[in-house]
Parts: sequence; structure tokens; C-alpha cells
Amino acid sequence: MPRHMTIAIATIFVIGMTAFVSAGQAAPVIASWSGGLIIDHNCVDLSQVPGEWIDAAQDNVRIHYAHTSHGSQIATGLTRIESANSTYDCTIQTGTLPTDEEALCILDGNPPHTYITPDLYWQGESARAITQNTIDNNAAVTLSLWSWCTQIDYYDGAGAQEYLDAMSMLEAANPTVTFVYMTGNAQAGGSDGYNRRINNEMIRQYCLDNDKILFDFADLDCWSNGSHSTYEYDDGGTTYAVPIEHPDFNGDEAGHTTFTSCEQKGRAFWWMVAMLAGWNSATTTTSTSTTSTTSTSTSSTTGTTSTTNNLMSTETLFQVSFVAALVLVGVVLYRRRT
Repeated sequence: MPRHMTIAIATIFVIGMTAFVSAGQAAPVIASWSGGLIIDHNCVDLSQVPGEWIDAAQDNVRIHYAHTSHGSQIATGLTRIESANSTYDCTIQTGTLPTDEEALCILDGNPPHTYITPDLYWQGESARAITQNTIDNNAAVTLSLWSWCTQIDYYDGAGAQEYLDAMSMLEAANPTVTFVYMTGNAQAGGSDGYNRRINNEMIRQYCLDNDKILFDFADLDCWSNGSHSTYEYDDGGTTYAVPIEHPDFNGDEAGHTTFTSCEQKGRAFWWMVAMLAGWNSATTTTSTSTTSTTSTSTSSTTGTTSTTNNLMSTETLFQVSFVAALVLVGVVLYRRRT
């Protein structure tokens, strides 16, 4: 066989294998989102999420989740969703990253701590050192996030900015890990709720301006079945419609709220990890409507489509190249013998 034919066959094989694997390979988890990605009440219909991207999230996304009691709502929601439908298999372990196959694996806490306040995740060098240690000791982690309790209700603008700056530092130190930002829960009313609104809007705008990914916990608190809950607050003669937890979610079944609220957040969490695994939801919002006073649904998830990311991971590219090299060697040896 002429040498140029050998090279041509090998080249065609490499291209073919690359296209084949690329078509079926889930995209690697990403660290930013052009224009910002807001996961809110528009992202709670799991029937719109293709099953292949649920599988991809279970295969490729490994999560470090730090929180206090309010943040446990997400864990409760994920567990209840799994109990109702085993498709959404999820394994959550305190202090340890699970290794279960075909399950969304979550390390809960920030070892050795289990109840994670700001000073144990992001607030100060010692806090960030704890988080860094968790990431260093769990190399498989691809996503890390921390949930507010009520701190955002009383922080001033400088306090909220400190959170944003600290998250940026963690991102810079860990470029292969996706850090997800969060807003604070929307249970408090009065001046605390108004202050929370200001700080949450600051976080949202930062995420939009800097291509960040936001899990909008507050927005998910305020919306139920297309109805948005707000109260009026007067500040210096100006009346503001301040988002507050929907009455449907007033309760204490789990994490200071109802099971229904937990499940809504769990569905939004699945939506988020599916997108970070490579799903492209064409209608996922890149803005938030939590300051709207409308009481009708603004959900735009109907008609959601998905596209396959054709980029291969480094590991997959290596595997394809290795197989192609073996084939090329075989062809050359065969040519010499004949």
C-alpha cells in the first residue's frame, strides 16, 4: 500500500472517530456564561429538560455545596424529587464527595464543618482557605456554591460587595471549577426585606455584567404557580414593591419553608446542572423579573430546545488520538509485511 494511502486512511479514521465521539460526548462544565445565567422561577419545569442532559449532569457534574439551614431546602427538594422519580438519582453525603455512578453527586458542607456561615466559606482568608482545602482534597469537584441564611437582610452594600469579591478570588484560584452565586432567601419583610432587595439586585446585576451563573434563591421563594408575591415599602416618599416569600410557601416542613418550596428549588437546581453539563436551553432567562409587580406567569420555558455541544473534553480527545495511533501503527506494520 502506498505511503500516502496509509496516511489518508489514518487521517480519515481520526476525523471519523472525532466526529463520532464529539456527537455523543457531554460538554465539560463551564465556568462562565456569556451575558450571565440566572436560574429562577422560569427554570422549574423539568419536563422541558432532555433526559440526555440529566444523564450528562449525573456523569460529569460533581458538586460541593455549603450552607446553613435555609440552604438545606435545595437538598430536601432534590431528595424528594428523586423519591418521586428515580430518573433524578442524587447522592448527598456530608463531608465526603460521593462516587455513585449514574447519580448527581454532592459533597454537603465544608469539612470539617457542616453548618457553613460566611466565615467558613468566603468571608476572610481563613474561610477561603477552608473552601480551597475542600476543593484540593476533592479533585473531582466541578462546581461549588454557598447559600445565604439571612445575612443579606442586614449587610450593607460593602458587605455584599465583599461576597462578590471573595467569590471572584475563589474563581481565580480555581479556574476549572464553576462557582455559582446565590441570592438570599426572601422571608423577611419591612426594612430588612427592603435591604435584602437592594443587595440581591446588586448580586444579580453583577452576575449579568460579569458573565456569572446565579441560582436565584430569592426569586424562587417569591413565585408560585405564576403568582408573584410582593409587599409595599416606603423609602423617603417612594413606594417600592419588595419581593417576599409567597404565602404558598409559608411553613416549616423543612429548612424554614414548605416541601413544595423545596421541590421548586430542587427542580431549578436540576435545570442548572443540566445546562452546566452542556444543555442549551434557548429560553432560559438572562435577566430577572423579581422586581415586577405582575401576578401572572411570565414563565417562558415552553418551547425550550436543546443543542449538543460538539466540543470534546481533553480526556476524550486523548482517547481518540490514542486509538487512531494504534490503528495507524497496525496499518504500517501490515504494509511492511505485505
